[in-house]
Amino acid sequence: QITNTSYNATTAATAVLSLRYFITSEAARRIYETCKNVRDSITGGIGIAYVCGSANCNQKDFYVSLGDNQYISLLIEFVVEDEPSAPEYVVPLTDENVYDCWDVVNGKSCSCWDCEQIACPAKLVATTENWVYTLPVGLGLSLAWMVFIGVLTFLHKPKTKTASDTIIIKPIVAGIENKAVELTSPLPDRPGEMENGNGTENGGDKPANGAPLSPQMSVPSTVSPAPGAEHEEETSLIAKKTPWYQIWLDVGPRLGRKWSDIVYRFPLTVVAICFILSALCCAGWYNFSITTDPIELWTSGTSVSRKNKIDYDSIFGTTYRTCQLVVKENTPTTFGVGDTIVSGIFNPDLLKEVFDMMEAIKSLEVGDKTYSDLCYKPLGDFNGAHPAEDCATLSVFQWISNNRTVLENPSEYIEKMGLCAEATALPECLASFRGPAATNIVLGGYSTEILQYMKSSTLIVTFALDGSSDKLEDILLWETKMKEYLLKQMEEKTDLDIAFSTDRALEDEINRASHADIFTIILSYILMFVYVGVTLGDFDYSVKGCFVNSKAMLGVGGVLIVLVSVMAALGLTSFAGLPTTLIVVEVIPFLILAVGVDNVYIMVQGVQRIIAEKIERGDPIGPNDAKGILSQMMSGVFPAMILSSLCQIVAFALGGLSFMPSVKNFAYNATIALFFNFVLQSTMFLILLRLDLMRHLSSRLDIACCIKQNKLQVPERGPTRWFIEDYWVKGMFASKWIPAAVLVVFGWFTIANIMMIPDLELGLEPTMALPTDSYLRKYYYSAYTDYRIGPGVSFVFKSKDGSDLDIYDQKIYNELVSNTESLMNTIKKFGSSSDYPYITGSGSSFMTEFSDQWLDTSACCWNNNDEFCPSIKERDDCSKCPQDDMTTETKYDYMQWFISDIPRTDGSGCSKGGAVSYANSAIFTANNRSVKAARFTSSHGLLSSSADFIGARQQALELAAEVNANNEYIEVYAYSSFYPFYEQYDTIVQELMMNLIVCILATFIVATVLLGFQIYASLCVMLSVTMCAVDMLGSMVYLDIPLNALSLVNLLLSVGIAVEFSANIVQAYTMSPHKNRLRKAQDALTKTGPAIVSGIAMTNFVGVVVLAAAKSQLFVVFYFRMFFTINCLCVLHTIVFLPAFLGFLGD
Repeated sequence: QITNTSYNATTAATAVLSLRYFITSEAARRIYETCKNVRDSITGGIGIAYVCGSANCNQKDFYVSLGDNQYISLLIEFVVEDEPSAPEYVVPLTDENVYDCWDVVNGKSCSCWDCEQIACPAKLVATTENWVYTLPVGLGLSLAWMVFIGVLTFLHKPKTKTASDTIIIKPIVAGIENKAVELTSPLPDRPGEMENGNGTENGGDKPANGAPLSPQMSVPSTVSPAPGAEHEEETSLIAKKTPWYQIWLDVGPRLGRKWSDIVYRFPLTVVAICFILSALCCAGWYNFSITTDPIELWTSGTSVSRKNKIDYDSIFGTTYRTCQLVVKENTPTTFGVGDTIVSGIFNPDLLKEVFDMMEAIKSLEVGDKTYSDLCYKPLGDFNGAHPAEDCATLSVFQWISNNRTVLENPSEYIEKMGLCAEATALPECLASFRGPAATNIVLGGYSTEILQYMKSSTLIVTFALDGSSDKLEDILLWETKMKEYLLKQMEEKTDLDIAFSTDRALEDEINRASHADIFTIILSYILMFVYVGVTLGDFDYSVKGCFVNSKAMLGVGGVLIVLVSVMAALGLTSFAGLPTTLIVVEVIPFLILAVGVDNVYIMVQGVQRIIAEKIERGDPIGPNDAKGILSQMMSGVFPAMILSSLCQIVAFALGGLSFMPSVKNFAYNATIALFFNFVLQSTMFLILLRLDLMRHLSSRLDIACCIKQNKLQVPERGPTRWFIEDYWVKGMFASKWIPAAVLVVFGWFTIANIMMIPDLELGLEPTMALPTDSYLRKYYYSAYTDYRIGPGVSFVFKSKDGSDLDIYDQKIYNELVSNTESLMNTIKKFGSSSDYPYITGSGSSFMTEFSDQWLDTSACCWNNNDEFCPSIKERDDCSKCPQDDMTTETKYDYMQWFISDIPRTDGSGCSKGGAVSYANSAIFTANNRSVKAARFTSSHGLLSSSADFIGARQQALELAAEVNANNEYIEVYAYSSFYPFYEQYDTIVQELMMNLIVCILATFIVATVLLGFQIYASLCVMLSVTMCAVDMLGSMVYLDIPLNALSLVNLLLSVGIAVEFSANIVQAYTMSPHKNRLRKAQDALTKTGPAIVSGIAMTNFVGVVVLAAAKSQLFVVFYFRMFFTINCLCVLHTIVFLPAFLGFLGD
């Protein structure tokens, strides 16, 4: 019912000034209930607070304010009655025409954020659904493994034959005589007397009895045969002398002897070549650089997120850096004003303390510059005499106009803060830079179910700094001063729980952790070097004998060769222009030392065994026998060195196929370092070993070579050899049930780990890279527990055909905001869907804010002869913008005015201008008639773990993919600052499987070729390596080690170490002169076990244990915990499982 009008004689038009609106009580109630929880899409505030001007808006206040407010030009009186007494010509609004917020209309309803009757989705949590599938699989595998072992145990009945039985070998290869060669007696367990110190008749390739020389024949076995093995001639398939095996059996040892002779004859030439080659490679250090840029480390050049980041930065730029101050009470309290009870953080004394801290931070100086000179200013220098007010500083103090005196009146500021917490976009609540200080950004710790903002436990102050590069140096210094000031405040203000972060803080703390752990890392390597030097020699109780049998200088030489290998690899990759990563610097020396020391121990212990055998037989021995001893040693160990080194080199080279730069870089450096290590060990170390051997045979002391002992004595066996030869080997094969039990236990363990793998977590928590005493730990804890909003996400759209986008072309406009499947409606759908809990809110669009808010508000769009009249200036000569029959050109003109319009904060004009919120939302073409690119925004929910960040990114990508699939003209991608760092987890599982499979298959192929195409022997190597990798993956679950790039590199490291362990023992098994598989397994374990345990295993243990004291959790988890587990698994599989498997099954 119209109650008042006004007639304009000039225009002959009548305007309605007021009216009366009749509505039934039930309809009014349902409308109010539907509207009362609707939230502002930008700030999250309660929508009706903007209407009422108060957070405490009941139904009566709602209708009074709805009819009389600044946003409409007429006065409406709502008449609410059970049966409205309306005139006959007026039809009251009844509840029949009212929808509730949970009603579905045209396939749509309110979101759960706007309607409390719709349950919001709970955050995704880990489930145990994997066990539904893995438990039956695990039980099936366990049963199959038990049946397999049981059958083999039952069938494990040795055959006995007399010693006169023969072995028939049928050479088929060209160059080998085409007739069967009958050996009238089995190969001897021990060789006969040698004719000279070279171990052969005239230094040739055959022993005195004319049989082919086995590289292991010269090594005596101190192990008693297993029960029933004395006359057992049962030969495994591994031991069958295939033609290719005969070639390898002959070529491998011969190659080792020839190589030894060449190095022995031309030592100076070999040294010169190695020195020149190493020096040339190390010269690449002039181009050495370490990259710490996460983008360069974790994302490839083809990464979609990386390309999106480059595109996003090129379009919208890097606008600002952020620093945050988080304050809570140490002991939570409450504060009351009259009947109003609020959280203790709103106590005036506490607020004054925080306000003073904020102002002190703003006054920090860098040279002649303060915060106001370095901060991010959305509107530029707008406030004139108060430049700090232009800065985008977000805090609850913006709600009281940064006026400290207001804090003297608690009732006043609590009422104002309560209003602004509910309606942050009210003109009187806008910040001094004319943008909203959103509640979920300035307050934290409140309940998300009840949304009692004044019960918040946390105050958050955000300082935005200019992101331009020309101010970066001063900004970095200012951030340092802020850190120093707040660290002091944390010590002094014991009543407050203070946490903070600067933009540079994480990088600084990671660097501090790295520097703090340098001593720990150096100590780790020093202990490894000392251990090698001390334990490399023989064990001797006498003082003089101890110094003669010591190999300290030789150990130092072996360690130096490892270091040169690492330096040459880093130099060569630096020369090629590849930046080095901290992973390479920290892991490569460990890898090369681990696998390189094994060869050193094997070579030295091989020489020691030959010397001990000669002394026991009473053969004369002196310095002149050095050549023969080295030749004999190399004939035995060189094939194993080639096998293990080539397997590792090929495996890591193929690891370079990875798409992840850090993994690729590690693989390249590991490949080159392993190659150099093999070359230098088979040349330079052989020369050092020759010099040390001549010293030893001359009975001269180690280090003090001028002191000579009278007689060369037989050293005692070291504790490792003594334990393995006298106890471990005998115990392992005391009964056939022991190997069977070993296979059962290891099989079950592997099956259990297979079942655990699906529960392996992905990610890397930032706190793991921090020192244990870092101030950032408190900040991250607060961010994960008290914050109520996650990172923002932008949905950038362009034309699919690459042309400029006319956003007011009806087809494109529909795809952006109008259609059910438009970008804006899809954002709203995802924000309200229980299937997408990581996308929150209904989104923010400059197009809808322009058309639905700014253009429809009478106080906003004014002009004077097509010139815009800004809201903040006088409009005496201006008139409202005509909106009837607007052309596309007019809409674009008005859009430009909207984006440049600065909101008013006095409540007397337009507060909807987009100058702060949307100034950079669209990049228009030169003629302002289309856009090159634009963005709509939304936000993620609170993300408190790597799983949350991974899930948030995936859901945003799903949103963009759905929009692209359902629309014809626009192309959309989602972007947030953390996306490039978490893209690796899209493919890290496939990356892991590809790398492991490729490395293991490469090991199998190389082992097959170098073992004379003995498929079963190669399968044994592959089985042991695979079980080590699988067991490590499963162990990561209960050791709480997540899968990420660091652990992926360490898993590749485990393959390299497992190959070094396994290849040596399988090689020794195949080359053993024994025929019986139990004796062959005993022989292999006796010859290689001590070197493996005292070489790789103990060296690694000594170095790794020290890392437990590291200050960074990164080192404790990924280096101590993971390296220690890798070492344990590799040792157990090599000296327990593999001998049992070889001795029990053989083939």
